[in-house]
Amino acid sequence: MSLLSVNQLIAVLGTDSIAVVSRLRGLSNRMLDQKHVTFTQNAEDISWSLATSQLDSILASMQVKAKSKLYITLASDFVRYLSLPAQQVSMSSAEKLAYAAASYREVYGNIVDDWEIKLHDTPNHMVTLAAAIDKKFLEAIKQIASKYQIKLVTVQPYLMTVFNSLSSQIAKTNGYLVIVEFKRLLLINLHEGNCQNIRTYPLANGWQIEFKNLLMRELLLADTSHRDLLVYAPTQKNIPINAIEGWQVKRISTAKNLLKNYHFAMLEASI
Repeated sequence: MSLLSVNQLIAVLGTDSIAVVSRLRGLSNRMLDQKHVTFTQNAEDISWSLATSQLDSILASMQVKAKSKLYITLASDFVRYLSLPAQQVSMSSAEKLAYAAASYREVYGNIVDDWEIKLHDTPNHMVTLAAAIDKKFLEAIKQIASKYQIKLVTVQPYLMTVFNSLSSQIAKTNGYLVIVEFKRLLLINLHEGNCQNIRTYPLANGWQIEFKNLLMRELLLADTSHRDLLVYAPTQKNIPINAIEGWQVKRISTAKNLLKNYHFAMLEASI
């Protein structure tokens, strides 16, 4: 193996499935292994603990090399998003984080003290997207990385992964971006490619029919007349996206898709 090569582990964690890809990244990139697992949780008591235990089992079966780099993407079931309105006064990073925490607390109460909150790096005069996950969840992932002597590089929401991967297609867009996951649909209001607001909905069979109603509701709630709609739906790759009267619907995707198996669809943006 070249000294310039690095072993990478790229994983997406959901509430009922996990997919992990091992690849060698260097002068010649190649896939080393791919594994996924599906599991069942009590619908009334969904937690992250089963996901981390399944991740542990997968890494054990892959016999990962020490010093490999681990990249984790979290399905939106594990993430709570919040859009912070633009501010007219200058705020430091610490002040902005405190403001985000207070905003979360207004919605969710004191449980926010148990969450890790991260902010998208935007100027004060622009809307800022915040994301929160359970601190114990993050710590459990760190412990797994330590157990296998691998470097945890990132833990980020799927939304961020998609934005990073498809930034050139999203840039300067005025309208909406729809991200279809395995179990959730994300509806993001964009202005010049920047997130103005985000709403998440459970994904059910026949979601495109219900989606029309969501868009009508969105137009009543949002102060916008833009009707451009970008749809990123790797989990629905073989299902056509229906036209919607009054909307300009465009399906977007990554340039390459090296992962054909349905269970790895949400890793497409990371590879």
